[in-house]
Amino acid sequence: PHVIPVLDAGESDGTGWIVMHLATGGSLADRLSVRGMGAGEAIAVLRQVASALDAAHAEGRLHRDVKPANVLLEPDGHVWLADFGVARSVGSTTTVPGQMVGTAAYMAPEVIAGGRARPSADLYAFGCMAFEMLTGRRPFPDSEVGTVLFAHLERPAPRARALRPDLPRRVERVLASGLAKDPRDRPRSATAFVDALDAALTRPDATIPYGAPPVAPPRRSRHLAGITALAVSGAVLAAGAVAGYAWLGGSGGDPAAVEMAPLPKVPSPAGEVTGDEARASEVPGAVRSDRLAMARSGGAFAYAVGAGPGRSAPGIAAATVAALAGQGRATVRIDLAGGGSAIAAHAAGDFLLRGDVWVIAEVPGAASGDPARVLAVRGRDGSPVQYADALSAARPAEVIAPV
Repeated sequence: PHVIPVLDAGESDGTGWIVMHLATGGSLADRLSVRGMGAGEAIAVLRQVASALDAAHAEGRLHRDVKPANVLLEPDGHVWLADFGVARSVGSTTTVPGQMVGTAAYMAPEVIAGGRARPSADLYAFGCMAFEMLTGRRPFPDSEVGTVLFAHLERPAPRARALRPDLPRRVERVLASGLAKDPRDRPRSATAFVDALDAALTRPDATIPYGAPPVAPPRRSRHLAGITALAVSGAVLAAGAVAGYAWLGGSGGDPAAVEMAPLPKVPSPAGEVTGDEARASEVPGAVRSDRLAMARSGGAFAYAVGAGPGRSAPGIAAATVAALAGQGRATVRIDLAGGGSAIAAHAAGDFLLRGDVWVIAEVPGAASGDPARVLAVRGRDGSPVQYADALSAARPAEVIAPV
């Protein structure tokens, strides 16, 4: 009773259409933008959404885009879960190979990393929505897609009581369970999650039947503010399978010490090149705490991105892929001559690799003693692909990590 009814469907002049029930109370997103929501009202809405979500999961269907904009309200308090347009069956990949679909603010870490679709990903999005309803803020509210994706992957969930000190501590524990990075630590169902929230709100001493311990407050980090990514409204179609890479993460540290980090060397077919220092804004996904070097070879500009303190290659990759997709670029995997792998991005539909092209590959640090790096090669008419291909053929074992 809480899944929006589709009344009719058809096609007209090659365009598909559907007719849905008209909900006259607007969306939950509209409601939250006007004023805050009391705990009782929030539980009433969440319980109805949970009913629809659990019903879909029971039939083997995933929603994949749970968010306030897809929750529709009636004046009498009835709630609908709408927009199953990107729904998939349980166990399928997140979408066609090499893509991830959803809305960045509510996207589960395993979806960003290219994992297989599971109900737990919907539950993570549901947990993000509950956090927003009870605290008045999204868990990771930055306006830039790359920053948000990196936060879902790397940063601990924020403490609800830091935003709403009046919330019972056990509510904070339940919300932390919904936002757990590991799917196994999340609730067993949406209804179980709402039951635990309800019990924690009405009986602060109640026993929570599942969940992780309270999360530590996120470390203050200045490098997140510098992520270069195109902010995309609505659903993010971020192409590129991050999971296929043997990424090496960066190490933690004080962001203030980044200026003392060595400038990474740019790998080329002829060997390592020192290169000139480049701005983080020149490579989507890089931030101010990273250090970038740039060298030119023919028609290609090669950037070596050295991971800054607290940074990891998966976070850089996810932000880069999201930014390129936001610019209207298709991102595809290519196999290089030396048996390695990379992702190449080019204008959608431009399969001849004409125009501006990017190739992104991993450069393990063990060969040169440098920290793990990301190689981003940009140019025209396929020159970045040729550069990376020659690089792989010259030093496949040291430069391009095999899948």
